[in-house]
Amino acid sequence: MKQSSWAEFAHKVDEARRQQHLSIRQFGLAAGVPKATAQGWLNGRHMPTPALRQKFLAAIAELGLSQDVPGGLWEDPVDA
Repeated sequence: MKQSSWAEFAHKVDEARRQQHLSIRQFGLAAGVPKATAQGWLNGRHMPTPALRQKFLAAIAELGLSQDVPGGLWEDPVDA
């Protein structure tokens, strides 16, 4: 996935978090990751590592965004 596409999806996730009045810390708790990791995801700076992808998906499921995950999100050299 292109960095710009990831950043757009991350923005959508962050907007959903804000609309549901969740703090970044609460989002991180839903994902089982530190606040700093959650912040990196939400601002589009970092994609979840392969080891944390399931945690990220669990957190976005809490936001009701499971169906909005872009196709090809995990297409990267790690998965090739």
